[in-house]
Amino acid sequence: MSVDNLHPPPRHIDFLLVGGGVASAVAAETLRAEGAAGSILILSQEDLPPYHRPPLSKRMLLDDGAGQQIFVHPESFYREKAIDLQLNARVASVDPESHTITTAMGERIHYGQLLIATGATPKPLLIPGADLAGIHVLRQRADAEMVRRAAAQARRAVVLGGSFLGMEIAMSLVELGLDVTIIEFSDRVLPHLESADVSAYFQRYVENRGVSVLLNDTAVALRGQDRVQELETKSGQRIPCELVVVSIGVVPATAFLHDSNIALEEGRVVVDALLRTSAPDVFAAGDVTTFYDPVFARHRHIEHWDNAVKQGRLAARNMVGRRLPYDEVSYFFCEIGDIGFNMLGWPTEAEERIGRGAIETRSFALFYLKGDVPRALFSIGRPVDETRLAEGLIRHRVNVRAIKDRLSDPAFPLEHIPAGTALVLQGGGALGAFECGVVKALEEEEIFPDIVAGVSIGAFNGAIIASNPRHATPALEAFWAELAVATVELPFACGERAAAALQVLTFGVPRFFRPRWMQPFSSLTEFPVNWTSYYDTAPVKELLAKYVDFAALKTSPVRLLISAVNVTTAELEVFDSYVDDLTPEHVLASGSLPPGFPWTVVDGNAYWDGGIVSNSPLDLLVDRCGPDGKRVFIVDLFSGRSPLPTNMMEVLLRRDEIVYSERTRSDLRHRETIGAYRKLIDHLLTHLDPAETARIKHLPAYVQLMGDGAATTVTRFVRQGQDREPASLDYDFSYKSIQAHQAEGYAAARKVICGGSP
Repeated sequence: MSVDNLHPPPRHIDFLLVGGGVASAVAAETLRAEGAAGSILILSQEDLPPYHRPPLSKRMLLDDGAGQQIFVHPESFYREKAIDLQLNARVASVDPESHTITTAMGERIHYGQLLIATGATPKPLLIPGADLAGIHVLRQRADAEMVRRAAAQARRAVVLGGSFLGMEIAMSLVELGLDVTIIEFSDRVLPHLESADVSAYFQRYVENRGVSVLLNDTAVALRGQDRVQELETKSGQRIPCELVVVSIGVVPATAFLHDSNIALEEGRVVVDALLRTSAPDVFAAGDVTTFYDPVFARHRHIEHWDNAVKQGRLAARNMVGRRLPYDEVSYFFCEIGDIGFNMLGWPTEAEERIGRGAIETRSFALFYLKGDVPRALFSIGRPVDETRLAEGLIRHRVNVRAIKDRLSDPAFPLEHIPAGTALVLQGGGALGAFECGVVKALEEEEIFPDIVAGVSIGAFNGAIIASNPRHATPALEAFWAELAVATVELPFACGERAAAALQVLTFGVPRFFRPRWMQPFSSLTEFPVNWTSYYDTAPVKELLAKYVDFAALKTSPVRLLISAVNVTTAELEVFDSYVDDLTPEHVLASGSLPPGFPWTVVDGNAYWDGGIVSNSPLDLLVDRCGPDGKRVFIVDLFSGRSPLPTNMMEVLLRRDEIVYSERTRSDLRHRETIGAYRKLIDHLLTHLDPAETARIKHLPAYVQLMGDGAATTVTRFVRQGQDREPASLDYDFSYKSIQAHQAEGYAAARKVICGGSP
């Protein structure tokens, strides 16, 4: 028998998802929704399809029939979507170099792309007697079933750990009729809430329902014959018990990665903003990750259902090339008895806490602030719209100093706090000087963007704005002064424009582009028959480097979004300054309009002007930064309405005006559909028990889908133009035209902002 027969080649899977939790299930669903046509395989160590884990400590402990209601998808879903599920399959090792994994049974699988979503396992209890019967953890459905059966035979229980899961378990055991003691090693229950008052409230709540709470203590020994009968604490207390549930934390399930050379930190998989690991074509999501959180500008790990869902969805999108950063605000939902609450964001390092309402009434929110910027929110019983609005304040790091003294008023609406300012810049060649004038007017009124979305010449202007936050006007004016060219002055305007256009077409713009016919031919490939463009854009790369500090864009307070079209795939791609290490090539790619300009190569891919597909950067803004809570300023360079053309030159101009005009996608019907579904859900909730309705309304999924964020306002600065404008308008870089466009942009913006004052 040959060696090859002993080791058959591994089977190939295009998208291999390791882990049988919600992150893998959502990732598989998203892959198909994004159009992934290859094979998808989920490897799960459990014997069940993926299911939701939050119910394990609540409904699953209380109701033997709740098990069938926790699955993420019905089994038919996987068949219909051609998603393979392999259960009882544990991965033993990963070899990123050969793109191969090996299971514990010795099967080898070759992957195109790999998602690691193996979650975490309960931290073991390492004390004498920890192996006695009656000692349990709660991580899988089988664990919940064992705890429920054990509770039926017990009278007294101890829960080790007074954080979120431990408190939920304790109240479920109380509801099952047990005498329960919680032992927490810190000085308060729910220590991760970072609020002594809130922790004290929940301690009183559980104690009033019969739970004993021991703080600053921990278990040192468990005693019994075959089963646990007594627990001894560090303080010397001996607590009789027939059931112990250990909830002292988790450890990442990454033992199979230790020889893979995939970067780990404290056992967790290190991922970047796109959820990519240190190995090519390997992503990670959920509890297993340490990820960069741009909202808080630090690496974090989150062990909760909501984060696993969001990261599973995002990882899948990036596996098919979407290149979207993780910039979500984490939601943590907890139900302790009949009280449900949400924790948003990251309360650690908060310098100030502002309460809103009264916690005793169960209508209460607590804002955690640092430097007058909301960092986190604790919320019980507050309106879902308020929670969604607070999410926007956290996500966009909105300074609330001006209204901070009103946050404590439950009646003060949050929707009037703008969550960010965005500037949307179109492409239009020489018309980009109009945008320069608009920016000058905005800065005079101290209106500064947090986000700039640009395409083509709008990307050029946007890069300068992002590189010069809050004082972009001098740099923009200097940039446009260098682009402008001297042209011959003639007594008739039409003749002067024609002469300027002919000069630019023939000789180019020295600081922007130069004609190929003015350059020596050093090889056969440079003869006109082999040209793929008429002009060379090397000069403007040097000019961009002069006015843009590209190395500083990633840390600029102004986020830059620009688009370009991949020439080979015809896909519109987005370059994001908070994700990509932008270079002059990235910006130039957005303005490489054929056939005048050549494609620009970025990371081995050729790109043309993004305006070919969409000259509407508003779409980039909404896609990357969400639709809610922004002041959006849009610069329209092309007229929406115009008289019929009377000659071929006017036909060409009108064609370009129509192709490149701003087209904001109308979402009226979409919003009407959403509104109809919301009304239907509200109607269905009226048929439920009021307590159950209240519980549902504070689930993260309900808050995020049913809650409205702050309204977005859109202000437009429209270049009105003149009747019968020449077809050379977008390439007339004469001094006179550039200065006229700047003045027109300034005047148009002043008219909108200030009602026409000079």
